[in-house]
Amino acid sequence: MSTERTHGPTVATAMTVSPVVVSEDEAIAGVAELLAGYEISGLPVVDRGDHLVGVISDTDLVRLQGAAIPWTGWHGLIVRDLMTYPAQTIEEDASLDDAARLMTTLGVHRLVVVDEERAPIGIISKSDLVREIADACDDC
Repeated sequence: MSTERTHGPTVATAMTVSPVVVSEDEAIAGVAELLAGYEISGLPVVDRGDHLVGVISDTDLVRLQGAAIPWTGWHGLIVRDLMTYPAQTIEEDASLDDAARLMTTLGVHRLVVVDEERAPIGIISKSDLVREIADACDDC
């Protein structure tokens, strides 16, 4: 998504850099371990060329657990079967206001920050935006 450049705080100032990513061919059980181990709620999904193809989140796993598929039936599922695609993206020079508007409009909790080749270089989440708001309020 293209956004206008800004002189205020940008996505680059608040994003988590070098995000943990998962391959679209990874087993779902591996995703659960990554999410729990890193204490995060979502992961960018990349193809074999490290290009962004989707996102998988704790919501996807919970939705699957609530489905009719028993836990023992998960062994054959891979990330591609469950991920949300396309991933919602933003550029690192977009404003934090643009990120907040986009998250609100799309109803998502995070945006993947991508470079020119659509490789994930960061994640900006609602919690990152809340931290920025709190920091700004310290200056009030």
